[in-house]
Amino acid sequence: MIRFIIVLLVSAGISIGLTELASHSLNILRPTFLYQSVIFLTFSTAIIYGYLYRVSKPDIFVQLYLFMMAVKLMGYGGYAFFMITSDRAGATANVVFFMVLYFVFTILEILFLYNKINQQKEG
Repeated sequence: MIRFIIVLLVSAGISIGLTELASHSLNILRPTFLYQSVIFLTFSTAIIYGYLYRVSKPDIFVQLYLFMMAVKLMGYGGYAFFMITSDRAGATANVVFFMVLYFVFTILEILFLYNKINQQKEG
């Protein structure tokens, strides 16, 4: 679990750095919710991964994973709605950044959970 948190934090730092670099050097609009989005996604992904990591029964794991995905999508949808209504001019940059980071963090989550499940099957 510690490895996942480290990879998540490094990915968050890289995403902030790349976004700041792109906004300064390539004249791309910087998301106004850059840091809020990174903190929100990092924290929520770590919490969800923590719950899923502790599940040992495969049948419960699938149900909990689907439930967590539904809750995550509703929460993230609410956050996206908040970003759009708070900053209409920067809505596109905010939502695109949020979605890209969401996909990156979800892929990391799936990869680490997949490795954990495969280790349980072998052991």
